[in-house]
Amino acid sequence: MFSIKTSKGPVSFTRFVGPFINGKFQPSLAAKPSRKPLLNPCTEELLENVEEAGPEDVDAAVKSAQAALKGPWKNFTGRKRRNVLLEIAQAVEQNKWNLTVLEAACGKPLEEAKFDIEEVVECFRYFAGHADKLHGQNFATEDNHKSYTVRKPVGVCGLITSFNYPLVLAAWKIAPALACGNAIILKPAPQTPLSSLMLGELIAKHTDLPHGVFNVLPGGEAVGSAIVNHKDIHKCSFTGSGGVGRKVMAGAAQSNLKKVTLELGGKSPLIVFADADLDQAVEDVFGAIFSNMGQNCCAGSRLFLEKGIETDFLKKLKARVEEVKIGDTLDEAYNFGTMVDRVQFERVMNFIEKAKKDGDSELLVGGKRYGDKGYFIEPTIFHNVKETAMIATEEVFGPVLSVMKPFSSLDEVLERANATPYGLASGVWTKDLTKAEHCVQELETGVTWVNCYNLCSSHLPFGGVKASGFGKDLGAEALDGYTTVKAVTIRV
Repeated sequence: MFSIKTSKGPVSFTRFVGPFINGKFQPSLAAKPSRKPLLNPCTEELLENVEEAGPEDVDAAVKSAQAALKGPWKNFTGRKRRNVLLEIAQAVEQNKWNLTVLEAACGKPLEEAKFDIEEVVECFRYFAGHADKLHGQNFATEDNHKSYTVRKPVGVCGLITSFNYPLVLAAWKIAPALACGNAIILKPAPQTPLSSLMLGELIAKHTDLPHGVFNVLPGGEAVGSAIVNHKDIHKCSFTGSGGVGRKVMAGAAQSNLKKVTLELGGKSPLIVFADADLDQAVEDVFGAIFSNMGQNCCAGSRLFLEKGIETDFLKKLKARVEEVKIGDTLDEAYNFGTMVDRVQFERVMNFIEKAKKDGDSELLVGGKRYGDKGYFIEPTIFHNVKETAMIATEEVFGPVLSVMKPFSSLDEVLERANATPYGLASGVWTKDLTKAEHCVQELETGVTWVNCYNLCSSHLPFGGVKASGFGKDLGAEALDGYTTVKAVTIRV
């Protein structure tokens, strides 16, 4: 057992001895297994050691998944799959506090972690509703022929997630994959594997999911590469950086042309018009960039303000930033946490220091490390940012907002907002719905929020365009990524 101290008292957990394969934890099969020390990013103290998987464990998990697909899981009806998903949702809900603590121990404020686990429950419940409703199409008969289509599961799916929303991103992929009847090999980010490992434990103890259908392999690049390049894995869904996403595509092509879904982050524009409710817009913009300390694939990191409102808006936004309480994320008194680890901390601080020196912007607030222990960075705003500045063109993945120079016309701001290789999300604030709808049609993003931001519901598809990837998590559209469609014609 190991325990984590919170402001409500210590919470104890089962020690996860290794990868979760075929319904149980087991030592890694790697020739030279390694144990990764996980540090609490608030204190830089040891949280737990996790034995990482190797390519040999990927082979073992694939064999386990294949056996399950040929065995009892193959005969699960849609109704039984629905019931399993509901059992998972119930198990997560009943263990919500423990899962919340595991995620908060990785630098996420308790309140945000609690909300994330609630979203996990809703995601499994939503896709449970699809499990017994999957269907093909019937076509009118012609010349004594009957034609129809059948949806079939893809098979073994490799799911690779990022560190920023560990269990949420996993659920977005696991739930539709199981609803469609697939088997899963989940590789959580090496910085945040604990909640995914606990999910494996909960599934084994509290659900009727056959062993081998769900496997969890903690580890780094070696495990990810083995999944991507494995010839018996037929689908890979990846959330992470564009650079790694390109490697996923290359591996999928070179191995067995497996199906791929990619969610690769972005440089999302926020557009505030003069007629907007400015107080609401300030609150939404604050959440758009600073929720999860900016470690958010759809973080609204470029702000465009209509000329004439910038002084008042930035005054209000600066005041809102100064209200945050930075500190230990396992203490409910604090609402702003850390970068996930030292690597991410140093990366974000390098962006900030370069922005200070380059002269392409002016620092409005923040821009420093907070305290002398932990990976805390003050919420930071630069304004009058040039379009070519590094903080305006590259994904920082931290609490850094670039306020661009004010815009004068609708056409101008749309052109500037779209001048990026990314296309994940965008936000628009205006009381003019005609103007809002024009923005919705013209912004080159997979998601647009109007007079709100970062509201991700299980029934709505989520995913980007351009360099932000392709394919969808969430919504009925996600099911397409986990099924194949067979066309059937019968002479009658």
